[in-house]
Amino acid sequence: MIASLAWTLGGCASVSPPPQAAMRLPLADAWTLQGRLGVQTEGESLSGQIRWQHRGDADQVLLTSPLGQGVARIVRDPQGASLELPGQPVRRAADVDALTREALGYALPVAGLAWWVQARPDPLREAAVALGDDGRPARIVQDGWTIDYLQYGADARPRKLLVSRTGLEIRLVADSWQAAP
Repeated sequence: MIASLAWTLGGCASVSPPPQAAMRLPLADAWTLQGRLGVQTEGESLSGQIRWQHRGDADQVLLTSPLGQGVARIVRDPQGASLELPGQPVRRAADVDALTREALGYALPVAGLAWWVQARPDPLREAAVALGDDGRPARIVQDGWTIDYLQYGADARPRKLLVSRTGLEIRLVADSWQAAP
């Protein structure tokens, strides 16, 4: 189940995306997020730290234990996806969905998370978006996942997210979020 920690870094009715005025920050194509995460499944609870570098069509996610020891490294690029776990051969697949399905037995929403950590739904998929009183997304429902925005930071970026679906809950706290040039 350590692989589920590695990937913790997607029907509902379709609605139009929130008006641009509600999106106070520009969409970043390249960014780095550092923070903490917790994964709760029906039989297991895991926690750790995350460092996620997103660059357009590529991602590099490093997950570490609470004490900072490397637990997993995930790489996604145009050639496919790979998962490195200590003491195990590197797993490869054509895409992240296939890799998580192989490693975990079910797909995780890594592609959706790249949008959701920016408080936006993936524009190529149907989504329902509920805005809070402040005009920012309070909840996105997309691809069977519910993303609740529990707190925004002083920089107006999402700080605490709860990503859930039946049997799986992922809590992500962004301690540092930087758009890259």
